[in-house]
Amino acid sequence: MLHPFSVFVGLRYTLTRRRSRSVSFISAIAMTGIILGVALLITVLSVMNGFDKELKERILTIMPQVTLYNTSGIDDWPSLREQVLQSDQVTGVTPFVELQAMLHEGRNTQPALIYGVNANYQPTVSSVGTYLQPDTLKTLEENNAYIALGVGLAEKLDVRLQDSLTVIVPRAGQVNSSPEIRRLKIIDIFSTGTELDQSLALMGLQSAASLTTQVSGVSGLHIKVDNLFSAPGVASTLRSQLPLGFYTSDWTRTHGNIYYAIRMSKNLVSLLLLLIIAIAAFNVVSTLVMVVVDKQGDIAVLRTLGVTNKQVMSIFFIQGAIIGVIGTVFGALLGVALALSVEKLVAGIESFFGVAFLHSDIYPVSFLPSSLHAADVILVTAVSLIMSFLATLYPARKAAQVQPAEALRYD
Repeated sequence: MLHPFSVFVGLRYTLTRRRSRSVSFISAIAMTGIILGVALLITVLSVMNGFDKELKERILTIMPQVTLYNTSGIDDWPSLREQVLQSDQVTGVTPFVELQAMLHEGRNTQPALIYGVNANYQPTVSSVGTYLQPDTLKTLEENNAYIALGVGLAEKLDVRLQDSLTVIVPRAGQVNSSPEIRRLKIIDIFSTGTELDQSLALMGLQSAASLTTQVSGVSGLHIKVDNLFSAPGVASTLRSQLPLGFYTSDWTRTHGNIYYAIRMSKNLVSLLLLLIIAIAAFNVVSTLVMVVVDKQGDIAVLRTLGVTNKQVMSIFFIQGAIIGVIGTVFGALLGVALALSVEKLVAGIESFFGVAFLHSDIYPVSFLPSSLHAADVILVTAVSLIMSFLATLYPARKAAQVQPAEALRYD
């Protein structure tokens, strides 16, 4: 179909400056629409991939993937830990004490989730240690007068490193009992760049246990698995193997809503941006239809010289394809450039204007992440090209149906 003659004439029609201004304007609009649609789609897909990556590699490596509880606490946790580690899918297990507490300092009071952690086993299930000072976990375990806070929690309480605050832990299940109150010193303030900074605090395992009714035991075990999506299955298996009184939770219950919200948002935004590309492709139809009307005399002359219908269709197919290819290529290049620089670009805008677009108390992370996937670029490019090529078929067919006698009657 793409005869050399058709390619030559199609290029001449596309690149020549002797066109009506309206045709040139609509061609430019169509090309710009494709460029913007492709660029925005690649950028948005990269941002959504970035949120997905940060959820998996940041939040879900700090928080437990599977949690094993007992209604009355676990006293002999070392033997239970060894039992859980027998599973091939389990890569790490650590004991913990969980406290729902209130932190108070001056006129500020904030709710907090406090974890009592074991310095030896905590690194096997959580990456929180990478956001702490090197000796913080060990110091928390050895001294029951210390606590580490997330940066958002510290800002809400208006406290600094080495300041002291009051920890208030209610006695659950006990009528008319006074809460446990302890004055602790802040040994570390960590920043993970996630929502955890707004509510998470860390203490030593024994120090946290002393604030509960289970002084000699722990609340449960945090478990890390080899495959993130096998967590529900591991949790179910543990429930069936352990005696009555044990129960489990996994990340799909605590953070699954965020994960599925990101997935749904990615699909919806992708659909909307694909519609933008489709609209730009329809502009290609308008452009070529106007070109066909403008070039009816030329088409008639070519037909009288022996040019076939297929060759006429090829001429206008080439014109539309050039608009689609140029728009798609430049859109892909712009999209890749934006996807690679969007993190620094947004951070620079935030720094320059002194504003924050993302707050970790509302969004999963406090920055705009981006993760460019080659498969997304290839898919968006292919879809854009296919839409552009399909958009040329109707105008090209209309051009082939031009009757030479009718076109030349008034010329």
